[in-house]
Amino acid sequence: MSADAQGSGSEDVHKYVLPYIMHNAKTMQFARACLAAISGSAAGILGLKNFQGFAFYAVSWIFMSFLLLAVKTQFKPHLFFKGGVKDIFTEGLIGGLLSYILFHTFLYGLVHLYQ
Repeated sequence: MSADAQGSGSEDVHKYVLPYIMHNAKTMQFARACLAAISGSAAGILGLKNFQGFAFYAVSWIFMSFLLLAVKTQFKPHLFFKGGVKDIFTEGLIGGLLSYILFHTFLYGLVHLYQ
């Protein structure tokens, strides 16, 4: 291996500070959990069912991802996350969906089934 290849590898090791990466991931996870609860509650109250409910979740997820990308990272996600844009758009997708379904089902049942 040449000296140039070894030098570039050692720069990547010190590119990220683990406590900051963990803090950024926890902050994004908190925002995602709040988004799932709020959008699930809104969809349940509005009575969205089937495809409309999942489309509402997808639109709210994409909107939140774009806000995180634009406002929090100023379109430079590689400075805040190891995975870059991929982390912003895919991290916590399934967990958020489960929380969304939980809140949607609860509030849909309260508002529309028990009138």
